[in-house]
Amino acid sequence: MTRRAWPIRQAGVTLLELAIVIAIIGVLATAAVPSIVDRWQRETVILLAERFASAASVAQETAQYRHVPTQLRPTKNPASGQGESWMLTMAPSPPASGASSATEDVPVLAITLPTMPTVKITPSNMPNDTLSYSSVGYLQTSSPLFGATLKISSGRHQRLVRINNAGRARICNPDTDGDSCKPTGDDTADS
Repeated sequence: MTRRAWPIRQAGVTLLELAIVIAIIGVLATAAVPSIVDRWQRETVILLAERFASAASVAQETAQYRHVPTQLRPTKNPASGQGESWMLTMAPSPPASGASSATEDVPVLAITLPTMPTVKITPSNMPNDTLSYSSVGYLQTSSPLFGATLKISSGRHQRLVRINNAGRARICNPDTDGDSCKPTGDDTADS
């Protein structure tokens, strides 16, 4: 009796199967990338709007409780000339009697802007692009009738951080909030 030899099978995939799988993965990745980038831009805008609103609240409360002026302003990178972060500073506390007075502002916190995705921040009604609070916590703007507004945008997404004259920050979405989200910073329509 002769034994019948079974063919030996090799494990693995053929070149054709590998090419088909790579093509399917490529098509799926190409379809998914735009929605992933769009969501990334949206989340970045929302996060930065919340950070700026929080920083404005911290600036107001610091001014009120320490009785010193505070500022939230962009810092420039001398190499690129672009504003890559925003710094919250406060004026130095008044010196004790007989002590020398400090003249430099004291940094409180910084908001660093991401390099990707690109984010554009457009301040309005802010002298020198600086959000300033008086030593009692009121907003100081170039026009006393309106508060200040920071427009944060990336791709097709945008948020406005509106600060009223009393210094309170509010985040709104111009696409969904309609007339209650005007870029002037005027809160009279909200009352």
